Amino acid sequence: MKTNLYIFNPYSSVGGGDKTLKRLIQTINVKKYNIILFSLSGMRNFSKNIKFVKLKSKSTLTSFFQIKKIIDQDISSKKIFFSMQYFVNVPAILFLRKVKNLKIIIYEINHPNELNYSEELIQYIKNKILKFLVKKIYYKADIVASNSKELSNDLSLLIKKTVKTIYNPCFYKMNLIKKKKFNKNKINILNISRFELQKDHLTLLRAINSSKIKNKIRLNLVGYGSKENIIKDYINRNKINCKIYKNKTNLSTFYRSNDLFIMTSLYEGLPTVMVEAASNCLPIISSKFKSGSMEILGNGKFGHLFEPKDFKSLSNILNNFYENPKIFFKKEKLCRGNLKKFSFYENTKKFNLYLNKLSN
Repeated sequence: MKTNLYIFNPYSSVGGGDKTLKRLIQTINVKKYNIILFSLSGMRNFSKNIKFVKLKSKSTLTSFFQIKKIIDQDISSKKIFFSMQYFVNVPAILFLRKVKNLKIIIYEINHPNELNYSEELIQYIKNKILKFLVKKIYYKADIVASNSKELSNDLSLLIKKTVKTIYNPCFYKMNLIKKKKFNKNKINILNISRFELQKDHLTLLRAINSSKIKNKIRLNLVGYGSKENIIKDYINRNKINCKIYKNKTNLSTFYRSNDLFIMTSLYEGLPTVMVEAASNCLPIISSKFKSGSMEILGNGKFGHLFEPKDFKSLSNILNNFYENPKIFFKKEKLCRGNLKKFSFYENTKKFNLYLNKLSN
């Protein structure tokens, strides 16, 4: 008898979380599992073997009334529910933990620090409630997993339960592409991230603006989001040489045409784009966000790190890149040897082992 596997992804996007979900789903054995995918929006590029259910609800929280009703009507003896991220996982446990024969596996892609950031009072209150509930009820899930060891360790301490680590399955092979010859007088810098508070683009822009090599830098921002006008305003006022590219799904051209990858996030899980940048032979500079940057960059052995929001430190690192790029390219070569643990095969295999454990 097949196991019914229910998966809830409220909002489909082109971000790293959706990439991870699609990579996990594509490896699930459809001969063993009936996959039912819930969403509040349309889904992109999923297999025909998956049953898609678009929920009639205006929010993630209220959608669980419909989800619970559907699962309650399922009389099969083997049922699993899978979801990602705090705002989905918490109501999943609240609504579904007592459903007969249902096992719950939840997966985290952001550090709990995410819940410390808010831009308005309502969001602040929601985050406080969410963090309280994470601490109080997360342990009731059958399996809790995350995408980095640092996140697993910190979350384990918070919820008093062992959190498994399944790295983002984002490393396939090394792309030893023939890059253009590096010209230190025309440095192309790449950042790929949504234009939101979390990604902290202003730290990157301030660092460039205060660096000695501002006029030698061409910044390429790939992304979209609510902070776009703020970012554009800073760029224009300070005359930074920058080009913005929106909604690009094929990133290989950007990896090939840039000299340096920079990430300035306040918090993350484990960023897929950083692993992809490393596999495309780009030197990396990153903030010491929680969590993932230090695992990818070996605590600074495989790339350069700075404290979040410290644009002066980042500016100094940029100046050092101009003065001695060999150190950065040497670390980039070392970083390549650290990527196997993010293997697509190994991590999707681990995910399926946990599914099978709940199904058997």
